[in-house]
Amino acid sequence: MSTDAVELSLTIGRLDQDLFHASPDDMRAAGLKAYAEHGEFFRIYIEEILQGAPVDDPNLPLVLNAFVTDPDWASVQQAVDSVLGDLEPQRSDLEGAFKRLHVLFPDSLIPRVVAFNSGFNFGIFPTDSVLGFGVEWFIGKDHPVIGYLAPEAFPQYVKDRMMPDMLAPSAVKGWLLVHYTRDIAGADLLTNLVETGKVLALLDALMPDTEAHLKYAFSPAQLAWCGANEGLIWKDIVSKDQLFSKRVEDISRLMNDGPFTNGFPRESPGHIGEWIGHRMVQAYLKDHPKVTFAQLFAMDDPKAILQSYKPR
Repeated sequence: MSTDAVELSLTIGRLDQDLFHASPDDMRAAGLKAYAEHGEFFRIYIEEILQGAPVDDPNLPLVLNAFVTDPDWASVQQAVDSVLGDLEPQRSDLEGAFKRLHVLFPDSLIPRVVAFNSGFNFGIFPTDSVLGFGVEWFIGKDHPVIGYLAPEAFPQYVKDRMMPDMLAPSAVKGWLLVHYTRDIAGADLLTNLVETGKVLALLDALMPDTEAHLKYAFSPAQLAWCGANEGLIWKDIVSKDQLFSKRVEDISRLMNDGPFTNGFPRESPGHIGEWIGHRMVQAYLKDHPKVTFAQLFAMDDPKAILQSYKPR
């Protein structure tokens, strides 16, 4: 896919550095400058992501000062600066992805991209026009800072994903899940599988050089397990008569995150439904090579896509 005609020079706003690199004695000025640069997203960051104080609270500079001078959070930001640096590899990957998105969807909104330190509250935070991400979530699973995170709040399978290579695919995937999926509240399992599968298929087109396991947030071993056990997974869904189920527990079992999927061996990944849904959509696109992504996302009958799926 050629992106030569797409004029896009993507930058990453460094809200994390705007605050942590500012003088603690002048946090009011730093906050005002960040508000001027990031606008409404600064309010969202302060009130919803950081959950610090109302953005117009006179005590906000004190709250920010306490955050950036706290030894724990300061060490987290130092780790970010050391490991991720200027985020150029991630910036390049994001720019390429959004250029391809513009080719496939010419009217698509290209978001502003903002990096922030959330205090491990949020990894990815898409809004209507901004794609934000918490840099501290991607400093490497073996970094000493990650080792300090409480296992009851951050189980090992979550820590295992905290890798720099996960940043760009996680961010693009988060944007697509918010902006390119229709409201399927109350829909059956098949609809959930297919709608998520469409996003994974689009993510493949946007990031063709990114390793597949990173797009699913699986380990390489978990992805290999899925490939070797596709028939087993499908048989489990069909034999339990869950494909057209609207029961929350049936949908959650396959779509929700976890160290593995209940009912399958511990070698399986959580949210295995993403992989099955992607396989369905891949089969449909193979059978219908002239279907565009715009047409694919306009389809609202998941059974039409199911017809192409014949797992072994």
